[in-house]
Amino acid sequence: MRNAHEKNLKRVTLELGGKSPNIITKNANLDLAVQQSALSLFFNAGQCCIAGSRTFVHSSLYDQYVQRITEVASKIKIGHSLNSDTDQGPLVS
Repeated sequence: MRNAHEKNLKRVTLELGGKSPNIITKNANLDLAVQQSALSLFFNAGQCCIAGSRTFVHSSLYDQYVQRITEVASKIKIGHSLNSDTDQGPLVS
C-alpha cells in the first residue's frame, strides 16, 4: 500500500490504524473543525468506539488549531457525574 501512490496517486499520508482520526485539511472551516474535534473526543467522556482520539491537522492551521482546541479543553468542567455543572465525570482506566 505504501508504494501504490508512486505511479498513480498524489502524495499520501498513511493513517496506520487506530480509531476515528479527525483529519483537518488546509481549506477546513477551523471554527467548525475545533468544535467537531472537541465533540468527537469528549463526547461520552471519550469512552466510546467512535471517539476522535487522534487529529491530523494541515501544517498551515496547526498553531491556530492547537491554540483553539486548548481553549475549548480548558473550559471543560470535570467533577461528579451527577452534578449538573459537570461536563465530564470520572473515566475508566
